[in-house]
Amino acid sequence: MPGMVTITASVREAPPAWAVLERHLMKTMEVSAQLFLDKFTYHGGTLREHGKIDDDYECFISWPLLYAIGGDEKFLDWGLREFNAITRQWTYQHRQSVYREFIRHYDALHLSEGYVGFQYFGLADPTIPENIDRSRRFAGFYLNEDPEVQNYDPEYRIIRSIATGSKGPSDHQGAGLAHASIYPIMKNIDPDWHNKPELRAEIQKIYDEVVVPCDIPANLAITGLVTHAYLLTGDEKYKKWVLEYVDAWMERIRENNGIIPDNIGRTGKIGEYRNGQWWGGLFGWNTRYGIEIMFKALITASECAHLISGDPKYLDLLRSQVDVLLNLAKKEHGNLVVPYRYGPEGWYDYRPFMPHILSHLWHASLDEKDWERIVRVRKGSKYGPRPYAYATSPAPGTPEEETWRPDGSIMDWNYVEDDIKQWNENRLNEKPHLQYLAGENPDWPENIMQAEFKMLCRNIERIKDPNYKHIWGSQTMIEQRAVFTNGLQQITMGAPHTSFNGGLLRAHVRYFDIDRARPGLPLDTSALVEKIEADRTVIHLVNLNVFETRNLIVQAGSYGEHEFTEVHFIEQSKDSEGKMVLSDKTVPVNKKYFAVELPPATTIKLEIGMKRFVNKPTYAFPWH
Repeated sequence: MPGMVTITASVREAPPAWAVLERHLMKTMEVSAQLFLDKFTYHGGTLREHGKIDDDYECFISWPLLYAIGGDEKFLDWGLREFNAITRQWTYQHRQSVYREFIRHYDALHLSEGYVGFQYFGLADPTIPENIDRSRRFAGFYLNEDPEVQNYDPEYRIIRSIATGSKGPSDHQGAGLAHASIYPIMKNIDPDWHNKPELRAEIQKIYDEVVVPCDIPANLAITGLVTHAYLLTGDEKYKKWVLEYVDAWMERIRENNGIIPDNIGRTGKIGEYRNGQWWGGLFGWNTRYGIEIMFKALITASECAHLISGDPKYLDLLRSQVDVLLNLAKKEHGNLVVPYRYGPEGWYDYRPFMPHILSHLWHASLDEKDWERIVRVRKGSKYGPRPYAYATSPAPGTPEEETWRPDGSIMDWNYVEDDIKQWNENRLNEKPHLQYLAGENPDWPENIMQAEFKMLCRNIERIKDPNYKHIWGSQTMIEQRAVFTNGLQQITMGAPHTSFNGGLLRAHVRYFDIDRARPGLPLDTSALVEKIEADRTVIHLVNLNVFETRNLIVQAGSYGEHEFTEVHFIEQSKDSEGKMVLSDKTVPVNKKYFAVELPPATTIKLEIGMKRFVNKPTYAFPWH
């Protein structure tokens, strides 16, 4: 492109296996996606069967991202059609849970799951007026731009309920004591309380008074939706809101002796309805999935605040809570384990630390001390199973059934999981990616592509089976999902898996096709991020086409937030005697883009100098 540094590949060699598998996976998904649509949708896109509303959106969550990586354009069209159809269906037909195209009331855990795919549309095409309007409206529900929808209290910097949406904060939610506690207001609760009407009514009343009118850490996932509006519009009011809200939570951590409190009342007080008790809130420190859910929201909020401000202090939102747990770690059966819950007797429920949390922290900071945290946990990972291996049903079992204990299996961080069921489980494949980046897992690129292809083939068989049903009815469609992008975003852009609750793509590089003027890798082109350092990224590009040249742009970061300083590569040429000569080349860039020309059957490895978080992030393409 005019005015852009252009580097031309000159080395011709047979393509590596990972490069062939990468394109084959993308091509196969064109067929699997059509099969999925034929089975589960009517003409126009509405669904033939349903999960929960977030599950319905989740079935198509990765479709716009696949297009942004380099998949066929129909993935963007299909993704838009399905988002629109599901929104219509849940507005007018199925349960009528949507108002003004946004969920009426929902907890932030499920609400933020459903809208990750919507946020991916910004990577695929940030110019669609309908989506820009939606992004402003959705974020506006939390900036109190609608006088009838006051989800946020700017005086106390709180989200005013555990369930919010386009109808404002909810004052009533069905009591569920697997995910929240009403201690100390009621102690020693009869386990059969839900079958005793008078006791059930009493507990429901307490729940609505103590649990529901609170801000909770899971609400931090809303920052993803508001950051999305900022990246799309550049309007500073969205940035201001995100930083204000994250700052408030960081202050509460300091006030609570370094531990994030899990329930904040409507006047901003910690434990306001529990006599000052800092734990017990929905999806908090005392609950079944509390660590997983809180930390996914912390990941989203710390990454968003760091991205839009460029200030690394916001990573302490996440890092501080990582250190809370690691400082409480102990050795059991040869494993390093940390407490997953807190109750009246203190810390309990010890399990191995979840590596994906550390992966997100390190990818954001690229700080050696954060890598040391990874090494500590890896060295302490001796035996399986994974921390939440017991989670085989939505309902909690007895404490004995859910106690973590080693099963004798060896915890191999190089192993690539090839039987992942749900999008949320993509976090399990952070370990082998980290090992590859550490130089300890050289076969990872081929293995991750093979694993995702194997899982795709498994799901194609399920799609073809008219009788396939999951034991949890709401998961039947999800467990037949037709698009897999986790391995592709890792291998092509060096990105960790996207945080399941409100997360945005956190890539170190991304690509644009010059000739087709669209995002993603050009046809027949594969990419591998081989190394990531604080000031250097190494990528390997391959043109599989032996007849045609491919031209692409490499961008620094998902949103152009970084800047390339220079590019080092090997140039192959002939000397005066016609002999092949290899020479080192270094080209200055000092911009957030450069172009690469890939003649037929060429490959090039680029060592790229980088300065991180020096540009205003935006979804805008290089030619916008």
